[in-house]
Amino acid sequence: MIINHKKFLELLPSLHEICKITGELQVKHHKTNIIFSTKSNKTPVTEVDIQSSLIITNGLKSLTPGIPIVSEEDYDDTLAYDYFWLVDPLDGTRDYINNGNNFCICISLISDNSPILGIIYSPISKDFYYSFKDGGAFVLKENSEPKKITAQKMSNTNPNKIFTSASIRERVLEVLAGSIINYEFIKQSSALKFGNIASGEGCFYPRLGPTHEWDTAAGQILVEEAGGIVVDKFMKPLRYNKNKIFINKEFFVISDPDYDWESVINEIFQ
Repeated sequence: MIINHKKFLELLPSLHEICKITGELQVKHHKTNIIFSTKSNKTPVTEVDIQSSLIITNGLKSLTPGIPIVSEEDYDDTLAYDYFWLVDPLDGTRDYINNGNNFCICISLISDNSPILGIIYSPISKDFYYSFKDGGAFVLKENSEPKKITAQKMSNTNPNKIFTSASIRERVLEVLAGSIINYEFIKQSSALKFGNIASGEGCFYPRLGPTHEWDTAAGQILVEEAGGIVVDKFMKPLRYNKNKIFINKEFFVISDPDYDWESVINEIFQ
């Protein structure tokens, strides 16, 4: 099965329902005494991650039985695909364990090493972000109609919000403070940062440490369809299925491609 834009719109209510069911499970166990273990890559995993993965993968198998699925919690690193679902069933597990609200569900479809479909769902706010290549980016808030979203241009008067991880180095913050007027730093966990930037609530998100492809794919197509870009330090779009462990190096989420971000990024690496 190949999913085009028309087929995506047909599947969208079912994809939304899969996210809502998974989100209900996550909310049910949120702020309880969650037991977790540490995976070989030093990231935490809980039973909620595992159960969330099962709900999503079973739902996708039912909707699109011919499309392979790679989930953070279930994949075979001996196989490679040109066309596959890529899933992070609970992005922001550490924040989830620490009773935070910045966690989400990420579902993307990869074709020829690039994301062509992206969904980010917040179980707490119930915001449902979605996009399909050349079809625009949208957010569906609870009890409202879908709204098309657009990334913001850099402003000379309003705050230019920069989203960061909690562990960002002080020197990087200094570089950004010296390069961007009216800057405002916001520390936040998970791929919800992509949704913020796609919807015009921020201008930049630098990530210098390694991540996995399931952390970025849904957010990348969402931001791209909103008018922004997601690039590596050479200003090239992130590619997918690069290696058998699905690892990214650094990346940068940019709302306004016309701004001279290349100079800023180069200074970060000096």
